Amino acid sequence: KGLIPRIDERRNNSKLPAIATKLIHNRYTYVSFYFAENYFAHFTPDFLFIHGAGHRQHHVQGVGELYWFQAPFILMGIYFLIKKKDPNLKILAPWLFLAFVPVAMTNDSIPNALRTLNATPVYQILTALGIYYSYKFIKSRKVFYLLIGLSALLFLLNLGVYLTNLFGYYPERYSKDWQYGNKEVVEYIKTNQDKYDLITYSRHYGEPHMFTLFYLNYDPARFQDSANLNRFETFDWVRVLQFDKYYFPDLGDTGTKYQDVVNINPGKKILFIGRPEDFPGELPRLKTIDFLNGERAFDIVESK
Repeated sequence: KGLIPRIDERRNNSKLPAIATKLIHNRYTYVSFYFAENYFAHFTPDFLFIHGAGHRQHHVQGVGELYWFQAPFILMGIYFLIKKKDPNLKILAPWLFLAFVPVAMTNDSIPNALRTLNATPVYQILTALGIYYSYKFIKSRKVFYLLIGLSALLFLLNLGVYLTNLFGYYPERYSKDWQYGNKEVVEYIKTNQDKYDLITYSRHYGEPHMFTLFYLNYDPARFQDSANLNRFETFDWVRVLQFDKYYFPDLGDTGTKYQDVVNINPGKKILFIGRPEDFPGELPRLKTIDFLNGERAFDIVESK
């Protein structure tokens, strides 16, 4: 929903007097509230040290944006910068606080790992300052070296969790988010496309035309000059519905379901690629493709 419809919805649901409702629910309070909510979402322990960003393509799941051992040193660095009125604070504070302003103005994928990368050096500098001030102000060398040793162990533990997620769990659990299976689909198309008059490839998971063009090594000039090239814009995103003999509807939508496509293309032999639920259960499957976690990604069938 856009800004105005959301404000109207909140006003309609409010039980307060009309004047109070307008004072509370208006574009200024709405924008201010969501800006603040988005902004401070990037300073939570959950985002920084535990789970990180929720967008599965932007971030390895199960770990935060920073290492656990950095937390006390970052706090220590901030404390001593303020206490000693260190001139570096004039650079680091604006850098850190301004880094999250652009992402706070967006309305998706909050908190966001990619749009806040420019804040990363600040955390590293604060960590280094925290270690430096610890060395300087902890009188006992044994205590300091014990602190560093514990930090090193915590770092190795954190690194182990990260690498396990990165190379073990992440590829298997989230292959769907990386549109795994499209390469295998197009390889099947490449081998069998000459048998069919029309190839219908569901766009449910994303933009299948891109995989089709890339893995078929389709000539860009031929694509752009295709007589039946059909592109349309939705939510500021340009989609390709059709080119050549390739058709990319969402087979789950009314009007472009399996039987709809068959009915509007009488006499044509059609190859279909879509989700299992996109096709009648009794229809023979020519090939099935699974995500790496075992979940079914694509069924490939043909019209009778």
